[in-house]
Amino acid sequence: MSRNAPPGTPPRPKPPVPKAPHSDASALMAWVLAGKCAAERRGIDAEALLREVGLDLHTRPDPMSRQSAARGLAFWQLAMRAADDELLGVDVALQSVPMTLNALGYAFMASENLGQMYTRVARYAHVVTDACEITFTVEPHGVGRLAISGDQRLLAGVDARTAWSLFDYAMVSVVRGSRLLYGRDFAPLELRLQRPRPQSPARYEKLLGCQPVYNCEDNAVLVDAASLTRALAFANHEVARASEEAVERHHARHHRHWQHQQGHEASGLSARLAAVLPDLLPSGEPKQKDVCERLGLSQRSFQRRLAQEQTTFRDVLNATRQHLALAHLRAGEHSVSEVAFLLGFAEVSAFTRAFKRWTGHSPRAWRSLEADAAPR
Repeated sequence: MSRNAPPGTPPRPKPPVPKAPHSDASALMAWVLAGKCAAERRGIDAEALLREVGLDLHTRPDPMSRQSAARGLAFWQLAMRAADDELLGVDVALQSVPMTLNALGYAFMASENLGQMYTRVARYAHVVTDACEITFTVEPHGVGRLAISGDQRLLAGVDARTAWSLFDYAMVSVVRGSRLLYGRDFAPLELRLQRPRPQSPARYEKLLGCQPVYNCEDNAVLVDAASLTRALAFANHEVARASEEAVERHHARHHRHWQHQQGHEASGLSARLAAVLPDLLPSGEPKQKDVCERLGLSQRSFQRRLAQEQTTFRDVLNATRQHLALAHLRAGEHSVSEVAFLLGFAEVSAFTRAFKRWTGHSPRAWRSLEADAAPR
């Protein structure tokens, strides 16, 4: 009840819990944990809000585990209402640092320049959440443009302040991360926001280090060519590469678990086999008995169940290698010899012969054709 309400006035009805739209989209728990921390700093019972939307954190969650993006969004809206502050997303961003993302944070930090970091941000956006899309392009005169858009169906389920707050979180995180690597003098060339100008913009604009352009059609950070290409102090190619490989393995495991929770994971043995092979291949071509031990099956049962799916161990192994080979070569992060190692080939020549059977081209020729076909 309001303090100024006259005696006998019935209490104001509690706003209904926002109903999360049905969606298979997921996001890292790190995002929810940062929101929980920001809410608690405001004196809000974040645990109660999480329970209201079905996210009961009774155990200590892994920040890199996945949860429903729709439920996380519903929690965010409840926190916004409780805080009654349109800039809550800024506080959530201040609770987040790259290291919160474990290996992914190390990959960002080890980038050679901001252009490479933004490329990684766009490439691994799906690891953080598949409810948004991040693109990075280089425009004329070398200006870099990092644009962020959200799942419109999910955003339609919350009020406008909540939607704007999510992009506040994303934009402040990008700018703070850039400043952490580049130095305090980093400032975007331009910052475009869909949100209207906040009622109290001073702190917001001080954190961003520039005067944003409000009421835009998109959310984007523009960075000049000199800032984009300047070498960074923490650059380390080996650390970045190892971190990216760890991210891919971790994401594959957690994403499969999430799909299984949602009832979408293929139940066949061939799918389970294809899921474990990427972890085994860098140690050399796996033996069938080792795979059976990993899957907890006898070799006879393993062969029988694959036969029921009309496939064999060799078929799944070759298909998995082919899929990984194309992905690695397209990404361009590894040399041909490194890809051969990651796929468990004893010699590069053996990998080259296999790749020619799959595509009709050598790995180097195929990579060149892909580069020529890619939009400039």
